[in-house]
Amino acid sequence: MKKLLLLAVHSSPFLVGIVLSYFFWQSTLALLAIYLLAVFLVIATGQDGRTELVIFVYGMVAGTVVELWGTAISGYQMWVATDPGLTIPYWLIVSWGYGFVLMKRIGLIVGTGSPWVSRS
Repeated sequence: MKKLLLLAVHSSPFLVGIVLSYFFWQSTLALLAIYLLAVFLVIATGQDGRTELVIFVYGMVAGTVVELWGTAISGYQMWVATDPGLTIPYWLIVSWGYGFVLMKRIGLIVGTGSPWVSRS
């Protein structure tokens, strides 16, 4: 039961992001600001700040490559509201980074019962 509660708590920013995307999808810069603030608050209040920051940046880079490949190179998808210089909205890059951090936390919760890397 404790694992389910932890999964729900640590997944809640993701669910809030889905709701915010619904309301602010036409304002990509507002979504970017909201997502950046939320992600940095989530990472700052955790116990693995440095590790999660590295994971976040890696996720942003990987997500950008995937999204640019899908929009600009292969053309299998397109976004209606993009930002200058890219074929994707900026907030999507932040979402990818947070997705990687969330997967780290989910993996640790399922495997160890805690979202934090143990320090010995």
